[in-house]
Amino acid sequence: MTMNCDTVRELAPAFVLGALTRDEEQAVREHLVTCGEPHPEFEVFGGIVQYLDETVELVEPPASLKQRVLAAVAAEPQARAAGATAERTRMPVAQRTPADLPGLPVAAPPIVAPAPQPRAARRASPARWLLAIAAVLAIVALAGWNVLLQTQLGSATAYDRALASVLDLAAMPGSQTAILSADGGQAPRGVAAVGSDGSVAVAMRDLEPTSGSQVYEAWLIAPAGGPVPIGSFQVAAGGTASLTARATPASGATVALTREPGPGATTPTLPIVSKGVATAPPPGSQAP
Repeated sequence: MTMNCDTVRELAPAFVLGALTRDEEQAVREHLVTCGEPHPEFEVFGGIVQYLDETVELVEPPASLKQRVLAAVAAEPQARAAGATAERTRMPVAQRTPADLPGLPVAAPPIVAPAPQPRAARRASPARWLLAIAAVLAIVALAGWNVLLQTQLGSATAYDRALASVLDLAAMPGSQTAILSADGGQAPRGVAAVGSDGSVAVAMRDLEPTSGSQVYEAWLIAPAGGPVPIGSFQVAAGGTASLTARATPASGATVALTREPGPGATTPTLPIVSKGVATAPPPGSQAP
């Protein structure tokens, strides 16, 4: 099986989701090895999948969801048949063919082989379904990111606003993003963006609440420099927090959080609570 560039680009979302057949996946891999054209879409979609995998909580769907989906799929052909019957009954008698007049003997129509569809047309429909499924999964995951229980709705809303600020900054040209987590990828987790102008936005969740004068301090640590404090915040019982600040931008800097006894820290109090290295997105993934 051989594929051209257009087909491979169309299958990129399904490829990174692991939704292709073995032959299709092998054909895509062979094309990427031998093709001289760039295919940044695989890195872009792969980054999205990795981002969701590292940061999105899996939520168990209701048990009735599978039955509702299967019932809707089964009902679709019946609905189309009912619609076609209703359409025939509205046709004037003079325009009806024998097939439109139930109860009358009708000669069997000749068997005509359907015209072969172009390969691109055959591939387009399943690929569009896979893209739609991937989009729905991403939307559901982001919408329900921190809404595991109804009692967390207020906290989730605050986190969604913080996340929107991070994504807005990350979309700016020259921005870098960082996925923050504790050692081993554990909670607390979050995401940060560092703009080319020094703007910093951080959204965090699963933090231990602070008490008294305690704060979380955010640090920007350049590869060839020491930690620079960029702002502090307190955390309520919901465990979510956000920060917007200004700093001197540095390529590949680490964004880190520490828990401090009070505001105004000039050196981090170990251990580091959560951290991540800011990196630029792959070429072609940012809006111009």
